[in-house]
Amino acid sequence: MNYHIKSLCHQGAIRDNNEDAISYGTDEKTGVTWMVVADGMGGHNAGEVASAMLVDHIKCAWDKISLTKQLDWPTWITEQLNAANLAILHSASNNSAQQGMGTTGVLIVIDNNECHIGWVGDSRAYTLINHKLVQETVDHTMIQELVNKGAITAETAKNANTKNLLSQAIGVREKISVDTTTIAINNGDTIMLSTDGLHDYLTEHEINQYLSEFSLDKDVCHDMLYRAMAKNSRDNVTLGLIYLTK
Repeated sequence: MNYHIKSLCHQGAIRDNNEDAISYGTDEKTGVTWMVVADGMGGHNAGEVASAMLVDHIKCAWDKISLTKQLDWPTWITEQLNAANLAILHSASNNSAQQGMGTTGVLIVIDNNECHIGWVGDSRAYTLINHKLVQETVDHTMIQELVNKGAITAETAKNANTKNLLSQAIGVREKISVDTTTIAINNGDTIMLSTDGLHDYLTEHEINQYLSEFSLDKDVCHDMLYRAMAKNSRDNVTLGLIYLTK
């Protein structure tokens, strides 16, 4: 399976610094591909430290694994996000300038015709399969918990002022609960990872349209960035796009 990959990580229109991070890679022999997106938070620019630590941890963990045998990717993803959580928490506890820092994280591994996804926080993974856009992750936010319980509707949640108040993040507490899912994918499908500075400001119809254009070999990353900023995105903007080429 071959991949067409594009990414963008931008500080956006308002922020003075960029606390987002993204990285990805493909093993040349097996074709196994990974991507991670993080959205950091914390004072004194510590948010960018936390997101960078998560991304660096995944890079290092990837370099140490052996792809000569079939791996349990959901377990590996869960282990790495938990390990990064403890590393960030330990760093913050030993540096007063980093206290309270944390980061969201969404990590995927594509192996053959499966995409394995793990996440903590409100950075998301979407798929476009047979022209249908699906949000594959469920935000770890206080508002989403109310939706899950049936206390409020999804439409009410979209317009809530507190929709980005996280229920959990990486590096804030000793224990986190990593959600994972595995989806079937094929040639012609598209995957997107993003931070809330992007997906909070684009409609699903717009995302669908951009990903459809990407599948036709158009580099839409900057178009998506400018559209989010035109719709008053006040956050950093990060997205990673993977098209499974035919």
